[in-house]
Amino acid sequence: MHDADTKLLASVAFGLAMLWMGTTSCGANESTPSDTGFATGGAGGDGATAGKAGASKGGGAGVGMGGGAGVGMGGGAGVGMGGGAGVGMGGTSSGAGGTPGTGGAVGGSGTGGGVGGSQGSGGAVGTGGAVGTGGTGGSAGGTGGSGMGGGGTGGTGSISTDSNLKIGFIGDTDTGSDFTNVLNLIKKEGASAIVVEGDMSYSANPTAWWNAVESVMGTSFPIFLSRGNHDDSSWSGYLPKANAHLGGATRVAGAHDANYKTTYRGLVIASIRKGDTGANITPFLEGDNHIWKVCNWHQNQAAMQVGGKGDEMGWDVYETCRRLGAIIMTGHEHSYERTRTLTSTSSQTVDSSCNSPTSLCVGPGRTFVTVAGLGGNSVRDQTRCLPSTFPYGCKGEWAFIYTNQQSGTYGAQFITFNAGNPRVATGYFKDVNGQTVDTFTINHD
Repeated sequence: MHDADTKLLASVAFGLAMLWMGTTSCGANESTPSDTGFATGGAGGDGATAGKAGASKGGGAGVGMGGGAGVGMGGGAGVGMGGGAGVGMGGTSSGAGGTPGTGGAVGGSGTGGGVGGSQGSGGAVGTGGAVGTGGTGGSAGGTGGSGMGGGGTGGTGSISTDSNLKIGFIGDTDTGSDFTNVLNLIKKEGASAIVVEGDMSYSANPTAWWNAVESVMGTSFPIFLSRGNHDDSSWSGYLPKANAHLGGATRVAGAHDANYKTTYRGLVIASIRKGDTGANITPFLEGDNHIWKVCNWHQNQAAMQVGGKGDEMGWDVYETCRRLGAIIMTGHEHSYERTRTLTSTSSQTVDSSCNSPTSLCVGPGRTFVTVAGLGGNSVRDQTRCLPSTFPYGCKGEWAFIYTNQQSGTYGAQFITFNAGNPRVATGYFKDVNGQTVDTFTINHD
């Protein structure tokens, strides 16, 4: 047989073997090998006995694929189909592929003869690939984090005030001798600063008011103002001197010139005016890590005073400060009254876990409210929540009331923060006659 014929025969045999592999290699769960013979006739001994072409179809999921092809040169051409690479199945994840089969050995050349050469041996059948081991399932996903609903809180509360930081709280002062007596009281009590709940002058006279203050307290004593209804027409006149009386406090501006955050020796004060909402407070207090915070404004809601004032501020500002754990200081009604610990200001709900009139709790979700309106202008009657003696009327929310019905007179509320413990404060109201009429402690959560 000529070389060209031999090459042609080998090529045909290889092609047919590959065609067979394509039609059978996808069959699963067959394990008996197949033999396919190809014979080519020839005259005068040119015919050759067919070579053997075999393929192993792996059992299970292992499928025999092509290895090396053995070609017998001579009488016939045998093509050995090696075992294919096993495809692993099983498990929830894809398994590792089986070990590839070994290719068939190359057949030896046949010896040429008179009638025809002896048949070359076909390539040995390749070993089928081993079935791949199933992969291990993936680990379960982690548990999702808990969602947080509602508004934020006032921070973790880790930054303390200076030790024994005493602040005086007053409102509705006017500029007369009664105000001067209150200033002398504050100075005598050793307060470090004064927070004013608005209505400084009833004659739109910032100059007269500052003259009265500086005649007793000096020209740089720390004083932090809020804007009252009697200050509206002259508010801008208070501001230059107010900037000179910061006493080293830092100031963050808000939406307008009566909306700001003051931080004084670790005490945070958020000041607003009538018409503002919780949105004017939240940026100052939410996420702030100071322990002690105060909300400072002038007007009231009717249920948050015991005189004749109506609803003017709206509950949003009260509830925002309660949610953020800030003490609420107001004026407007010319009397002094203080609530117990409240878990809702709008419904006047007393905290059942902290309901003492003299031991208060402050933290995110609970606080107390003070009206400090005895700064020097006048003293008014109690017309709500009668009787005029403890435990008073309404819903039992009032811890102490000091009006004409209790023979009240001018004075100031004092709170000493960080009183022996960073999270403890002590408070009292003292009048210009030297009488301490109200005492309380505050524990911060």
